Amino acid sequence: MKKIIDSAISWISEQEVDGCITGSCLLDYYEGQDIDVFVYSEASFTKMLYCMHFNKMFQLIEPLEQWKFKEWTTAKKSSLHKLGLITIKFKYNLSVDVNLIYKTRDTNLFNVISNFDMDIICKGYDIKTKQYLDLSQNDSKIVHWNKWNTMFYAEDVWTVGRLLRQFERCIKYHNRGWNTDNVVIKYIELVDRLIEYNNIFKSANFDERLSVMKENGKLLKLLFQKWLEEHKLTEEELLLLNQKIKEL
Repeated sequence: MKKIIDSAISWISEQEVDGCITGSCLLDYYEGQDIDVFVYSEASFTKMLYCMHFNKMFQLIEPLEQWKFKEWTTAKKSSLHKLGLITIKFKYNLSVDVNLIYKTRDTNLFNVISNFDMDIICKGYDIKTKQYLDLSQNDSKIVHWNKWNTMFYAEDVWTVGRLLRQFERCIKYHNRGWNTDNVVIKYIELVDRLIEYNNIFKSANFDERLSVMKENGKLLKLLFQKWLEEHKLTEEELLLLNQKIKEL
């Protein structure tokens, strides 16, 4: 499987687009790795999309990805115009997920990897310049939160809520052999920041929304602490965790 991943990376790195290769594919090999390809413009997204589409090694397997491709190539409508983000997933050689991603705010490699939550994945290869950038400075199995990510320093509850949605990555990478305790501790700190937030706006709607976020935050803190102590959650607890994070 590693040879297949290396083959896909080699092909992608030869394309003439403004973008980069990031993600778990740049870490030591493990089963289930995927490849993330971020591009820096709409033109590069469209060009890479067609390059993959007309390469028989790349397939749009899932119906949702087929629908997103058709929507983009025919109506030019997508989540990009609503969220500033579009992603389409291909299968390379029917075995490796390759995610093609465009975020309007990410115009270079540093922008892309500085927004990740964990330092171990803050690595990327720029397709145009043929250069690597590594912000992690981490060669061990102990993971730290990404200090380049400015969202970690934000005070508003909306930014905190968006960061907390990435918590499951802590579980995923723990199961792959990394120690993610430091990141979980940081997430607990973020939850405390959310719980202690004082509303300075005179808005009944905001008060109601904030009350829900605080209650969800208290429950999430308990689940985070339990995972930190036991490094496991029941299926019911995982479902509850996902539900409460989505409600933030």
